[in-house]
Amino acid sequence: MTTETIYLREDDSAVKMQTFIHDDSASVYAGKRAAMVVLAGGGYFFLANNREGEPVAINYFAAGFNCFLVDYSVGEKAAFPRPVEDVSKAIVHIRRNAEKYNVDPERVYVIGFSAGGHLAASMGTFWAEPWAKSDEDMAFGENKPTAVLTCYPVITGDTRYYHHDSFMRMLGYPIEKQDATTEELDRYSIEKHITENTVPAFIWHTFEDDCVPLENSLMYASALKKEGIHFEMHVYPKGNHGLSISTKETWWGADILADPHVATWFDDSLEFLKIF
Repeated sequence: MTTETIYLREDDSAVKMQTFIHDDSASVYAGKRAAMVVLAGGGYFFLANNREGEPVAINYFAAGFNCFLVDYSVGEKAAFPRPVEDVSKAIVHIRRNAEKYNVDPERVYVIGFSAGGHLAASMGTFWAEPWAKSDEDMAFGENKPTAVLTCYPVITGDTRYYHHDSFMRMLGYPIEKQDATTEELDRYSIEKHITENTVPAFIWHTFEDDCVPLENSLMYASALKKEGIHFEMHVYPKGNHGLSISTKETWWGADILADPHVATWFDDSLEFLKIF
């Protein structure tokens, strides 16, 4: 495996991408690999790379993908569109260096967890917006994911179901602010912006999630269906928020974070990606 750190912003060394690239040769592997861009969660405040970043990248690497773990803008720098620009820069870099990474530019996927799931869904929905461009020279669609995978994602700004802190940070407000206007919350509510240009999605959530309610994924799936966008969705009856791959690899010694039934999402995602 070859690893490399790519700095995505000249003015901010914290925004970077770590590569996990197979050392391919004609005798080992023939053909271009799919790329998986990984976005950990953390409420747009920090990046849970120890549970939702590197372990996820390693598992997709083992499944044959070349993987790219992105440290996007969080905390005081989390206000949109900056995180979307970060991921656009990552996708464009991968496509422009497809030969170097032995990647098929037609198979560049993005997976995200919790707030990272919101960012993945944002890439799948907002990629065509002028404010989502990686740079002025970016060709139209160069930042478009082939499909996205959203794991217990933050989706909606509907105050009945939203993750307050994530939305305050993406709007550039301190989390002490009690609320934003409906117009502001709708601006980055994914379900409000699904169009025929939105990419297919793999979605999973748990019924018992009391941090980011299941309604987030249900509203996302409903909006996708309304616009005729393909998706696959799994709702597991048990399980807390933040399960990651739901095995002892990421369980932190807590049985509640390692559920064999929920862990089936990973193999199901591989089958989904064979379609798109």
